[in-house]
Amino acid sequence: MLKLISLASGSKGNATLIMSDKSALLVDAGISYTRLCDELEDLGLKPSMLDGVVITHEHTDHVRALPRLCEDCKIYAHPFTLKAIYDRQCALKNVADVENYEGGFSVGDIDVEPFRIPHDAAYPLAYTLCSGRARCSVATDIGIPTRGVLRNIKDSEVVLLESNHDVTMLKEGKYPPMLKSRILSDRGHLSNDATARLVAHLSGQSSIKHLLLGHISENNNTEQCAFDTVRDALENMGDSNISLHIAHQNRKSEVFEIE
Repeated sequence: MLKLISLASGSKGNATLIMSDKSALLVDAGISYTRLCDELEDLGLKPSMLDGVVITHEHTDHVRALPRLCEDCKIYAHPFTLKAIYDRQCALKNVADVENYEGGFSVGDIDVEPFRIPHDAAYPLAYTLCSGRARCSVATDIGIPTRGVLRNIKDSEVVLLESNHDVTMLKEGKYPPMLKSRILSDRGHLSNDATARLVAHLSGQSSIKHLLLGHISENNNTEQCAFDTVRDALENMGDSNISLHIAHQNRKSEVFEIE
């Protein structure tokens, strides 16, 4: 069995807790160390009780707590990502030595399956986590939907998937042109419409039961707009098997259990 809890999701910080009967790991640690400790304490955990942290990429909203967290537990990241973290932030202690990172590895009794995503980082990855037959995926910071993303999340029962911005809100908003272009690019972030198209492709041919929409922009989107856009796509496909949820920036999600 696995449990997935989004501790925080958005441009101010991302962290997702995955637990099995024996192990606990984080996907990213982009919130403050203090908040991370508070969120874990609410769940009966301390940072030292984590079996590891797997990192998607080096941007601050995914690695903010690492300089302190690496004192407590193992850090798992692709070598290119580790170099980028060193160049941008600092060297990390307790880095796990994984011979073939993209080939997958285990953290306790949780199998970790990395897969490539298009984003403007050194070597961006998303992850599928498995224990026995239980599977879940965390996939955010994706410029465009790809066949690889579809292939790697379709067999998961719970998926945290990006739905970052509403295109009209972004284009008409106050962001500078260069930042707008970056977000809208093929190495930026998924719009609500792009996420809806991706989910429509999954409709009726995936194992997904619970879909959390995450990394929702506080400036160029609303939780309701993201939810409604993806819900409408599911309804148009006649798919009532996928239950939609929101991964929030400022509070944790409910606990999703995967048998």
